[in-house]
Amino acid sequence: MTNKRIMNFLFLMGCYSLFLITGCTSTLPLTPVKFGTIQHVDDECPDSLPNRGIDTCKLYEVPLDWQHPDEGSINVFLRVFKRPSAENIHSKGQIWVIDGGPGASGATFSDPKFVELIHSMGWDLYIPTHRGVGFSTELDCGITFKTLDEVFVENCSRGLARKYGDNLNWFSSIGAAYDLNHLIKNNNQQDLPVVIMGTSYGTLVTQRFLQQFDRSINAAVLVSGTHINPRFENVVTHQEDTLKRLLKMCDQQVECADMFSSSAYGYASNLILDNGRQQCETTQANPMIASQIIGYMASSHALREDLPLTIKRLTRCNEADVKHLTQTTNKIGKLIKQQYEQLFQFNPIALHHQIFTEMLSADLEYLDAFELPKNTLLGDSISPYLKNKSDWPTHQPPMKLPDSLQTELPVLTLHGGLDMQAHVSWFEELTSQLNGDNQHTVLFKDAGHGTPNYSELQDGTNCSWQLVEAFINNPGTKLDISCVKEVPPLVFNVE
Repeated sequence: MTNKRIMNFLFLMGCYSLFLITGCTSTLPLTPVKFGTIQHVDDECPDSLPNRGIDTCKLYEVPLDWQHPDEGSINVFLRVFKRPSAENIHSKGQIWVIDGGPGASGATFSDPKFVELIHSMGWDLYIPTHRGVGFSTELDCGITFKTLDEVFVENCSRGLARKYGDNLNWFSSIGAAYDLNHLIKNNNQQDLPVVIMGTSYGTLVTQRFLQQFDRSINAAVLVSGTHINPRFENVVTHQEDTLKRLLKMCDQQVECADMFSSSAYGYASNLILDNGRQQCETTQANPMIASQIIGYMASSHALREDLPLTIKRLTRCNEADVKHLTQTTNKIGKLIKQQYEQLFQFNPIALHHQIFTEMLSADLEYLDAFELPKNTLLGDSISPYLKNKSDWPTHQPPMKLPDSLQTELPVLTLHGGLDMQAHVSWFEELTSQLNGDNQHTVLFKDAGHGTPNYSELQDGTNCSWQLVEAFINNPGTKLDISCVKEVPPLVFNVE
């Protein structure tokens, strides 16, 4: 069954879902390192950041337009977690983690468990923030409206064009790649090994870096990402395809299949197309209608095991179902809040900055790539923007780069076969471009977005991190990927 309206939960999770919680910006008590100089003294990080204590922070002045470095500058923010020093034990090198979004601040990678993981591998952790977001110079349209409506959209687009002109095109993956190269040069005077690990949208920034500066690092890791030239004309059918394959697994699990007279996907399709008109009272009273519940749960490693049972409850709706569905929607709301509080730990600002600064305006390449079906149903907070997309500045790349990734650098790519945000076809396209002896592409067939969330083994270890550690420590050798087959399969809850 194919119907473009079926995917009205578009933008709910991952690299498209940054409109759910307020964003972040702040004036830092840090003096930027002037462009063209190197400063070895590290500064204390702002108290508002999580996991303070062993971190250092710095602002760096960089050109707004890297082709014309004398015509204005902005600041980019870097946070560093160096390994605790031990006698006769030195760091193996630097891992630079590039966050997703577009527009995520990198705050989620400052989680103590992640920092400890990287340190246990023997590496220092570097977390830059994309230009335009977080503690880097904010991309601001200068509009103070507090609601996202047609008036705001129209005026904000004009404000951006008026303030930045053609330099707006440098708020993109290309500009971020140049910034990253500058930061690495300023922080690797000892010529240590450097690995860049891009996640989600960060894989695009990483590939832009590799197109121009691959000889300045030792290896790269791409987690749940895209190929170099992502287009989104088929994003609706891509997500529909992934949902269909996910729920087809229910049909292959006897107890799960027994809940439905036809396929679980057929039931989900009817719920989504109906758009909540025949649902029970819990979803009618909740702004998160059935299609959004299904979309979020399909995208969440914490909830997808409960998806078929939730679909059944949405169609049956007895008293017990209403109780469970109320608990489910409350749980989803809490998970969303927790997720974006982790992503954006800084001072909250108005919702429109979350939309435009932290997401779409952070990279106009993504904005231009969306060609959505006219009848796609979207949440109230994003639909006015998309309806008026034609009013926005059109992204023109500040320089011409190839449409494919051509590098001899060792690269490890990890992807999930059930990724709702980055369709498996993107992984297949990237795989066709990375076929060198030291380039490895690994697919976890049951995994969603962010493969480490789905690759824990029965002994408590994690296959994704095993592969990353083995690769970065010996990027020039053959990689043993046997642990991929040991990842337990997805099993749905039926009660």
